[in-house]
Amino acid sequence: MKHYPTFFAIATSWLALLACRPVIAIGWPEFIILVILVAVLLGPLMFRLYRFLDKIQKASQAEEKKKK
Repeated sequence: MKHYPTFFAIATSWLALLACRPVIAIGWPEFIILVILVAVLLGPLMFRLYRFLDKIQKASQAEEKKKK
């Protein structure tokens, strides 16, 4: 009988935390918008990175050909 007040305090705290926890619900339209947004924001950056790495690789290959 001594543990009931503690149990009720803990149970009440957990129920309050669970009741206030936000629920994230994303449907297909929101997911598609998110993918498009990420593609628009990161696409040019990734393209520049690709061109930069390609340029470095071609310069490295040209340097190796010069040495041979």
